[in-house]
Amino acid sequence: MEKNLDYVKIPNFLNRIKSEWPGMIDRFEFKTPTVIYVHLKEGISSIDFLGRLSKKVERMIDFTIPIILYHIERDGMNLRSHPINWYSTIR
Repeated sequence: MEKNLDYVKIPNFLNRIKSEWPGMIDRFEFKTPTVIYVHLKEGISSIDFLGRLSKKVERMIDFTIPIILYHIERDGMNLRSHPINWYSTIR
């Protein structure tokens, strides 16, 4: 049952990211419950996103399952991944 609660927490986590960096994220696209495409707004590179996100995201994690965020730059051609499972506490 605890796993199900963790899956419910992921959209809340993504909403916190979007509210923390409103000018960077266009939308999220779930490929699986734990693989999420992050569509970045025009002019934002995945390197910009990672530089700002990676320093602050650890305090936002409140689940234990690993997730992978794929960052998609506005041109739709560049795809970069950033697994964040090392921020989560694996029990």
